[in-house]
Amino acid sequence: MQKITTTVTILLTAFAVSCSRNPQAPQATASPTPAVNCAAAEAPSNFPPTPNTIDSTCATIPTDMNGTGDTQGGPDLYSWLAFVAVNWPVDPTTCTANGSASILTAPPDPVWLSYLSNDEIFVASGVPTGWCHTPTAAGARFASADEARAAQRTARLATLPPKVRALAEQHPEVRLFLHHNSKSHDALMSITTLTNVSSQLKGILDATNQVVTDQNGRFVRFTVNIGPIEYQYIIQNKLWTKAGQQATGALNFTSGSMEFKAAWKVLGANDDQTHFFTQQAIVYNDDDGSPSPGKNPVTVGLAGLHITQKTPRQPHWLWSTFVQADLNKGFNNPNCPSSQCPPNVQTAPTPFVELNPDGSPRNKGVQVVQQSPTTAATLNTTFQGLLKGTPWAYYQLISTQWQGGSGPPTKPPQLGNPLLETFVSITSPYSCLDCHNFAQDSPGGSKSDFSFAINAKQ
Repeated sequence: MQKITTTVTILLTAFAVSCSRNPQAPQATASPTPAVNCAAAEAPSNFPPTPNTIDSTCATIPTDMNGTGDTQGGPDLYSWLAFVAVNWPVDPTTCTANGSASILTAPPDPVWLSYLSNDEIFVASGVPTGWCHTPTAAGARFASADEARAAQRTARLATLPPKVRALAEQHPEVRLFLHHNSKSHDALMSITTLTNVSSQLKGILDATNQVVTDQNGRFVRFTVNIGPIEYQYIIQNKLWTKAGQQATGALNFTSGSMEFKAAWKVLGANDDQTHFFTQQAIVYNDDDGSPSPGKNPVTVGLAGLHITQKTPRQPHWLWSTFVQADLNKGFNNPNCPSSQCPPNVQTAPTPFVELNPDGSPRNKGVQVVQQSPTTAATLNTTFQGLLKGTPWAYYQLISTQWQGGSGPPTKPPQLGNPLLETFVSITSPYSCLDCHNFAQDSPGGSKSDFSFAINAKQ
């Protein structure tokens, strides 16, 4: 009996070894990971799943954040979903996402950049450009992408000073014209003349009225674009006029209203252009409306982006702020000690002049240091991986500010963007909501529902 048992054991052992070496033997296979797209992530769930694929569902701007309680995950996931959707390739005939294109393979051409800028809405005479640069606010659609782009360019040229327009007409490839050299330029600074402006707000606006100089000695430029729902509210209430502001009083934007505040860097020899969403731009920031000296047009890269949206769950808006991942390369000199390069301190004297007449820089770079902690490190890694091979893989979310849950109403309690609020001390009570809570329309002086963009010039 013992001999039989030993023989069976030897045979079973040999069979097992043979199976392990035999490629024909049946093998256990791992189940494929099911795809989770952006539609699943937008489902109304307390703990929505993070996407593991980018497909056409990611072209839809989320209507609200998901998640409850005090967790930051839901708001930060909303921010990344919004970032992907608003940077989806645009259909220029409708200024909406192109459903037949992909952010992974199409040339970068984001939806939000087709939205009207504050310069095109708050005009000094006449009426604002129609939505999507059509002749009227609810007018016809364009027959082709080329026709739409031509109309967009014509509308933008109409807002330029004569000297800049003359240069722009020589460069039909340029569609971006940058002249705001500080975040608070024009619309925001006009608010400081009002008698009922708080000292705290005035201090913030003064700080954001300073120029940010990069390590190449070039000023950062800023743009503001407004989404379609907010645009319609502005048009319906004629908020581009003083009379419209007076008749409307305190503003209450429709849910879904969006604003986009972007910081643009003139790219130089030390900047890796493949790490930026780039555009050809004509820059001008001289008081007389002349093009800046030196090379023009220039290649600029998106360096920072605020995305704000009013939602049903967040009537005080959601505040998402992103920065390009090479921030420390373009805006910080690691070899300069703090005694010589104090962090976040203005370097250009007033009045602000960027370049000498020969085009050479006049000012030392600001030692930019991010003050707000990043809350989305894991999500950043995930989405950067999903967007690999595109410029969008080189952007990262700092955080999303929101209200709700238990404890302090604003989460996180402090938030700012290193390029849009460089000179505001985040160590003092400061955040997007702290500042925008004071927002008023100009010159009306009424509460403007957290928006500083409403600035009538007629």
